[in-house]
Amino acid sequence: MSRWIEGTISELIQINPTVSLKKGKSYPFVSMDVIEPFYKPVEAHESREFTSGGARFQNQDTLFARITPCLENGKTAQVKNLDGNIGFGSTEFIVLRGKEGISDSDFIYYLFIENNMREKAKQLMVGTSGRQRVDKQQFEEIKIKIPELSTQRKIAQILGDIDKKIEINRKINETLEKIAIAHYRHWFVELGPFRRETFVESESGSIPNGWSIKRVDELGSVITGKTPSTKKTEYYHGETPFIKIPDMHNNTFIVKTETTLSDEGVSIQKNKLLPPLSVCVSCIATPGLVVLTNEYSQTNQQINSIICNEEISPYFTYLFMTEYSESIITLGSGGTATLNLNKGDFSAIKLLVPDNKTMKEFHEVVKDIFDNIRINSIMNYQLANVRDYILPRLLSGEIEVSKAAERVREVFSNEQPEPSV
Repeated sequence: MSRWIEGTISELIQINPTVSLKKGKSYPFVSMDVIEPFYKPVEAHESREFTSGGARFQNQDTLFARITPCLENGKTAQVKNLDGNIGFGSTEFIVLRGKEGISDSDFIYYLFIENNMREKAKQLMVGTSGRQRVDKQQFEEIKIKIPELSTQRKIAQILGDIDKKIEINRKINETLEKIAIAHYRHWFVELGPFRRETFVESESGSIPNGWSIKRVDELGSVITGKTPSTKKTEYYHGETPFIKIPDMHNNTFIVKTETTLSDEGVSIQKNKLLPPLSVCVSCIATPGLVVLTNEYSQTNQQINSIICNEEISPYFTYLFMTEYSESIITLGSGGTATLNLNKGDFSAIKLLVPDNKTMKEFHEVVKDIFDNIRINSIMNYQLANVRDYILPRLLSGEIEVSKAAERVREVFSNEQPEPSV
């Protein structure tokens, strides 16, 4: 049995530890928007000149978002790969680090993504509505119980192995998507395989004979989503994914959504139901995000989706929309504060569409790429479920470390899932 240590957060963990930065010098900077909910690693994507403000940290420190809604959304991450080992970031981070001989920095990350800890922090929020943040002084006095250091390290190793596999799968998917985009550009932007073909004039210039310029709504049905009444709880908490913009970030396939619809919720708007491999594009507030559905789904009103006709590859459509995303942002500006690309303007977007033979050939070229992306996405969903199941049980002592390690080994030894489509 492990020995447990009780105390306040400030007694057991370093809070906002001292990091020496020089004014006027540039350092790696981590903004709140690069923190992904419940995704462990975060890296600095920019450098900024340090003046005086901001949270200071080093590699392996945990950044805990203390402001609403970032805390509720699970924005907590562990810093890695800082150039020079030090950096700074948003003032809305609480920086957490292990205390020598008492607590482990890797374990601390898992302690603070666990739901009970986040709930305790949420109870300490103060300030005006919409800008509430955790009171630091009260936060320091939260009482916690942690196992002895050796057990902390074992727990961090078990959970870290899961998150490392998730990170590897994510990087593989990023590489696979780049390969698919390169194929699309070579075929349909550079027209590399078709330069010796006969070209004809079109409204967009010379194109291969037999190809055409089409509107988006000629690719298939365009569906604008809708939100069932949130006052009716019977419409929610079912099996059908309900896609919203936060679900779309850093995803190719939607395998998990924060909100789901019940059969009743789906039935009241059956015309909004999207089959697998529908292409969803965000068009309001944060336009230009593009994903594919993995199963029957619905979306909210901020998203337009394309159910492709039989002769149109959904992968071709996805890649076009991904390449066109910057233009969607521009189209959605409209001179207003809220970016909004309505269904009519979205449907009227024009693109180069190849003949059926070329479309089918391209589909076959990229199909395996997208199948592998989907497999990795499903695997990451399953791994996250295992992590989230054993995490609170390890932190409470309900499950022994050896049993948890055995469970994780079983997961890693299983074959990868088959695509659901």
